[in-house]
Amino acid sequence: MLVEDLIHQFILMKKRKPSHMNELIVYIQKSYIRGELSMVEYKTLFADLKKRKAKKGTMFMYEYNPSVCI
Repeated sequence: MLVEDLIHQFILMKKRKPSHMNELIVYIQKSYIRGELSMVEYKTLFADLKKRKAKKGTMFMYEYNPSVCI
């Protein structure tokens, strides 16, 4: 699948154009998790999006703090 195909698929599903290439990264991540993309498709699309300056979203990790969980 090409990025142009991905954008077309995004528009069909979301009924709007992606606001940024980063939004497409989130979209392919969710598609991969749901089993809609193979690993090869995901890696190919991810690499192509990175070439287009898209950045993977930041994941936040929270440390366990027992004093907060009272």
